[in-house]
Amino acid sequence: MARKRKQRRQQHGSAWHWKQTDCWYYTEPGTRKRVALFDEDGERIRGKENKEAARLALARIKLVDELSPPVAAANQKWTVARVFEVYLVDLHKTANPEWTKQVQNWLNDLCSYCGALTVDEFKKKHLRDWIHKKTTWNHNTQRNVIASVKAAFNFCCKFDDLEANPVAGYEKPTATPRIVAFTPEEEKQLYETANDAFGQFIKACILTGARPYSELAKITADHVVETPQGMYYLLKARSADGKSGHKTGKKTGKDRRIMLCEEMELITRKLMLTAPKGSGLPLFRSTHGRQWKRCNCVQHFCLLRKKIDLPKEKSLYAARHTFAKRTLSGYYTGKPVSIEVLAGLMGNTPSVAWRHYAQWADEYNSPLWEALGKKSSRKNAG
Repeated sequence: MARKRKQRRQQHGSAWHWKQTDCWYYTEPGTRKRVALFDEDGERIRGKENKEAARLALARIKLVDELSPPVAAANQKWTVARVFEVYLVDLHKTANPEWTKQVQNWLNDLCSYCGALTVDEFKKKHLRDWIHKKTTWNHNTQRNVIASVKAAFNFCCKFDDLEANPVAGYEKPTATPRIVAFTPEEEKQLYETANDAFGQFIKACILTGARPYSELAKITADHVVETPQGMYYLLKARSADGKSGHKTGKKTGKDRRIMLCEEMELITRKLMLTAPKGSGLPLFRSTHGRQWKRCNCVQHFCLLRKKIDLPKEKSLYAARHTFAKRTLSGYYTGKPVSIEVLAGLMGNTPSVAWRHYAQWADEYNSPLWEALGKKSSRKNAG
């Protein structure tokens, strides 16, 4: 008995009959989506014998596609606003909320200036002219803004179909770090003038060297780890929801350990009585019982600075530099430490610590004086 020959499949782009519905279809190019074919009266073409009618219906569809005007090129191009929108969606999922909010403010401001431009129309001069209008921005702010704008375009080039970054070669100004520290007299004035909650927060910043907003303000009792050697705060590189747990967590992928001296251990145990494990409450809270944020910290510190007549270059972040200066000079223990040890305590790389704090390290400066036949004077820094 002769075997029945299998029916050959229709070529791609041609009409085909589906036995299950007894209707004719075609498959859209580049997809697996089937589309029903209709006659001139708008009725589905049914019956296997109506192959010629199906072919005519498909021919009408192809003719309409060929005669239809192409979509306007502007609709297919990226605008500056669209680039920033795509980037911010990802940033909200992966970055620190405070940093994300700051970047969003910058990008929204730039969008109000030239967000409607297409990427082809957007030039470096637009970015330069916009930055020049911000007369209150210092070089560090300009660097951060430019880096954020470039990061947005790079993100869409890497993970979307944007072809090129129009500001890829835009140069950032040189960073001008404000490495200043509090003297013991200034520290005493801060404690005497500030309210109890804010004074305690300043003291914790000085004793730990932690970053005020992205690290210390987030600490809860659940971050506290006790060991036979002592206590420390542990911030994971990634939080449970996938966001960065601390400032350098996304970049380094390493957990941050904030080591505590004995005085900080006593303060921590006292605070844990009012914010125990599982409560979700931050250990360091404002007078209203809320987490310290950059906004209210800056407001509080500006008022303090005005009252005690501190120099304008000294901000709350100077507490972190104070920790670095005192640790390097042996202020607390009488034993100066190396740059490498300081980097581990502060959650920095040795190169960053060297670039910022080598000026205060006697271990590295003393040989330079000795090479000239002079003796360096080691003094406990204030």
